[in-house]
Amino acid sequence: MNLRSGPLLALAVALSLLMLGPADARTVTDQLNRTVTVPDKVERIVVLQHQTLDILVELGAADKIVGVLRTWQKLIPGLDKYAPQIASLPTPGDLQAANVEEVLKLKPDVVFVTNYAPPAMIDQLAKAGLPVVAISLSKGEGVEAPKLNPTFVDDDAAYAEGLKIGVRLIGDIVGKGDRAEQLIDYAFAQRKKVEDRVASIPDGERVELYMANPDMSTYGSGKYTGVIMKRSGGINVAAGVRGATKVSMEDVLAWNPQVIFVQDRYAPVADEIRKGAAWQHVDAVENERIHITPEYVKPWGYPLPEALALGELWMAKKLYPERFADIDMQEQADAYYTQFYGQKYTGPN
Repeated sequence: MNLRSGPLLALAVALSLLMLGPADARTVTDQLNRTVTVPDKVERIVVLQHQTLDILVELGAADKIVGVLRTWQKLIPGLDKYAPQIASLPTPGDLQAANVEEVLKLKPDVVFVTNYAPPAMIDQLAKAGLPVVAISLSKGEGVEAPKLNPTFVDDDAAYAEGLKIGVRLIGDIVGKGDRAEQLIDYAFAQRKKVEDRVASIPDGERVELYMANPDMSTYGSGKYTGVIMKRSGGINVAAGVRGATKVSMEDVLAWNPQVIFVQDRYAPVADEIRKGAAWQHVDAVENERIHITPEYVKPWGYPLPEALALGELWMAKKLYPERFADIDMQEQADAYYTQFYGQKYTGPN
């Protein structure tokens, strides 16, 4: 080989490799409609979204996680009961911020972020050579895809389809595709049980609900919380407001909900309501119908498989106990948790 042909041949080989891409990589489309190249075999994961963290544990991929979001214990308390190793993992970022150097030190094969992570954060991670996959668990279109409080034509359909897409995407990336399908099938079969039992309740007889978060915050339309309320046979009194938002005591008094739910992660709010002078004439308080949701209900702004499989059932049973008298929630939770978390449910019902 002469002096001129060597460099030319090397250049040709390099260009051909670039065109073909790495032999052990493939492309996926995330829930921001971004095309991302990920390794065929993912062994090291950094996850900066609590919903994805939970799904990874359910998929049996907890042993692949090498870094987690800083606030996971606040946002998804109790998860370390089912995956103890996550409690000691590095926390190189959070929902809307990441320390790129710290992420790089963990040598992840993929980094999962939320769909509303700042574009600059995603760009910084991607420019550092990291495969960044955004997960929303909703089927957002166009400008709605990256929003924390999106507007959908049909909230129920957007979250149902988005959950399937998100779980399948995560499962495919981490090599747990079959288990992802099992998780989806289980969740939607359970959802059907609730749907069949509440379908005949007339609109005028449906219970009016309010989700109480800290500092007079609640969830309006555009969030999965409204879907879980409707799916359980209830009516979200805050449906007229958008997304996760703060309301006034005057709003709550005007709505006068029959039942108030408080997420388990915000449990102290229930006592604040019971003791608050302004709340005493609210129907739910007068009739002692304030319920703290067990951790498996997860009535959050975004859905999770157990919210469909267990949460909608639990909520419906609280609203219409006579229609679900044969349902034992401990048995339901034990069956789900044994299959997807590897042990029985150990929290309150």
